[in-house]
Amino acid sequence: MRRPFALLLLGAAVSSLNTAGHAVQPAASREDELKAAYLFNFAKFVEWPQGRQASALVFCVVDAGGVTSALAAAISNKRIGARTLGVRSLSPTDPRDDCDLLYVSAAAIRQDGLAANPPDAPTLTVSDAADFAKQGGMIEMFSEGNRIRFNINTGNAHRAGLRISSNLLRLATKVE
Repeated sequence: MRRPFALLLLGAAVSSLNTAGHAVQPAASREDELKAAYLFNFAKFVEWPQGRQASALVFCVVDAGGVTSALAAAISNKRIGARTLGVRSLSPTDPRDDCDLLYVSAAAIRQDGLAANPPDAPTLTVSDAADFAKQGGMIEMFSEGNRIRFNINTGNAHRAGLRISSNLLRLATKVE
């Protein structure tokens, strides 16, 4: 049962990039497009606290221009539930408290020493940095062969007031 659902999630992720009707900007590589699709699908399987559910869902991206452009194309004219979607590109020093999902590139964490700790808001934190989930982050993406896999730290998500669906937890390589 795990494999068919994983294929369904990946199929939905890839098709969400193609149905937007927009060409992805040249800065986005295939890996950037896949990461953007995963970010979009992660957001579908997370429940934010009541006060955040009525507003727009804001994806923030730190130091990953290709992911930002691919994500903008992927979510164009889409919603998650009743929530409209938006994307913001941030510098490492920009405030992050209005972000619902924060993706920080491994490069930004290495160069700027950004901590995995979430802002003072219910924000789903995601990165491709090694050990991100162990160091305070919620979802850590990594490449294994030609696939993107992910680990989830549910304790960090719960402390931020987020609830991650069991459907997403089943797809994770490791749940801490």
